[in-house]
Amino acid sequence: MGLHLIEMEEGFSCYASGEFEARFIYQEIFKDNNYDQPGLPEAPFTIDVGANIGLFSLYMKQKYPAARIIAFEPAPENYQALRQNLELHQVGDVTVYPYAVGSEAREATFTYYPAMPGNSTLHPEEKALQKRLMGERLGEEAATDLFQATTITVKVDRLSRFLAEQHPGVTSIDLLKIDVEGAELEVLRGIDDADWAKVQNVLLEVNNADGALAQVEALLREKGLTVASEPVPLMWEELELYYVTAHR
Repeated sequence: MGLHLIEMEEGFSCYASGEFEARFIYQEIFKDNNYDQPGLPEAPFTIDVGANIGLFSLYMKQKYPAARIIAFEPAPENYQALRQNLELHQVGDVTVYPYAVGSEAREATFTYYPAMPGNSTLHPEEKALQKRLMGERLGEEAATDLFQATTITVKVDRLSRFLAEQHPGVTSIDLLKIDVEGAELEVLRGIDDADWAKVQNVLLEVNNADGALAQVEALLREKGLTVASEPVPLMWEELELYYVTAHR
């Protein structure tokens, strides 16, 4: 399929492999402001876990030009698109790592969907319901095309390892954004207590099909954060997708 330049609207283009999904995510972030977090400082230190093609990072730099961002994206094609989009929009102060983030350092099998790269995952079993619903609503042929997959081996490491070795001077994590298609708890469990004390705001998307929402909420409250959850708008109710926000 390959990367190609897509014009989202006049004045904003980006590189992506899957146009259908890229337009959906652009609407979600830039138009519907679903990722907007009030009360951030003028130069927020932001961590973007599951950065995909970089639309959230671009949104943060557009809204907060002085923001410092570290972004993680393990899929090589997404990583390339992310780097090209940062260059296209002449964005600086974004450090990108070609890693997945988890609870321990390891290598893992990663399922990549070129037509829907934002759905790529360490947990492909969680996509069975979504594929079935797409088949019912969009047709089996369309669902099969969208979920054509390849598997790759990716590096996984703990977020606290990157903070300790690459960003030791960080004293406040103003926003931690996580969108990792089923690996949310693994990301959260890879953060040391000393780093949790720095975290001021968390925004993540979680699939509750296996009861993960309650576990995520409990962990965040255990770390001293006030937590709220709401269904992701414009998504099929059966998918049980939720936005979780947490504030210190």
